[in-house]
Amino acid sequence: MPTLKLTKTVIDDLRADATDQVYWDKTLRGFGLKITPAGRKVFIVMYRTTDSRRQLRKYTLGPYGTLTLFMARAAAQKIMLARLDGQDPAAEKQSRRKRPSSLSLELVIQQYKAEYLEPRGVGKETMRILMKIVLARWSGRQIDEITKGDVRDCIDAIISRGAPAMAGRAFKAIRAFFKWCVGRGLMELSPCAGLMPPPTGRSRDRVLSDEELGCVLSAAMSLPHPFGSIVKMLALTGQRRSEVAGMRWNELDLDKGIWTIPARRTKNRRAHIVHLTPPMLSLLPRAEDDQPLVFATAQGKIYQYFSITKKRLDSASGVTGWVLHDLRRTVATGMAGLGVAPHVADKILNHQSGTISGIAAIYQRHEFLAERKAASELWSQYVDESLNPLSTEHPKH
Repeated sequence: MPTLKLTKTVIDDLRADATDQVYWDKTLRGFGLKITPAGRKVFIVMYRTTDSRRQLRKYTLGPYGTLTLFMARAAAQKIMLARLDGQDPAAEKQSRRKRPSSLSLELVIQQYKAEYLEPRGVGKETMRILMKIVLARWSGRQIDEITKGDVRDCIDAIISRGAPAMAGRAFKAIRAFFKWCVGRGLMELSPCAGLMPPPTGRSRDRVLSDEELGCVLSAAMSLPHPFGSIVKMLALTGQRRSEVAGMRWNELDLDKGIWTIPARRTKNRRAHIVHLTPPMLSLLPRAEDDQPLVFATAQGKIYQYFSITKKRLDSASGVTGWVLHDLRRTVATGMAGLGVAPHVADKILNHQSGTISGIAAIYQRHEFLAERKAASELWSQYVDESLNPLSTEHPKH
């Protein structure tokens, strides 16, 4: 095999032959460049193990172009040093490739969906990110092969496409996934540990005016069940979309007019009480013995077609440039306009940190249930009478 002093110019001038050709570097013993008949140039290292068997090993460093000559030579030196330390880098690399397929990224994502997302009635957007962005980029890899650099490059690629908001959502989904992997003992450290979330631009501050809210609710109630009922319940309660869409009959005490959202379904993992007013109760369909979900689809599943139906809602209402989550801010703003105290509104929305903070938050355990009930009734009456949306009677299904 020919021996050359490898430089960038030399490597660029080398041409493919009918068979694999290897050119060894004069300056670093065992370090070389292989050129395939197709013209692919790959850096390699050859060495013998330091045990009694003295086995010959080949370690592929990576293709020229992805690796510069400087990077490849530095990597080769690390391999040689590891070999002198009694290690066998090539055997260790092959062993990593033989790890059980249960650690493959694709299978772990499916496990995450089944064990974590689906029981909480959430995850459609998360799964879309994990499948369309994460898996598409890291297909065939195992979870503990993903590095901080991989995550950073993935997020940077999204930002470079002019989608900073999506980059923020993707980072949040990826971070939550790897946090779950660590918690399940599938990996030691998350590749997101220590990484800062990407800048996503200005915070959303959209609040629907009374006129806009009235148009939205009127249009929503004209759309097929359960979408319209879910939208109006969001506007009345100020709760999160996943919480309302995942509402279950066993969470409701209709005699007391109470909806208790279990801790496993809330963002801050604290059980939350919502007082059900007459306008809210009017949105509930007839209970079915074999149906645990309140706002189930005709197939008995959680409603998940928000993106498609939201476009129909915008068209029907004439109100655009808003998202369903803005209804929470609209509720808080509307209550403030009716004289509801900020700390009571915070409790209604189940904010983890609100107007009561610091030492006061540590000692303040009062839940303001009576005040919350009165505020919910006041807001419901205002929405139902002052905004006067169309009838809340839900379509039969």
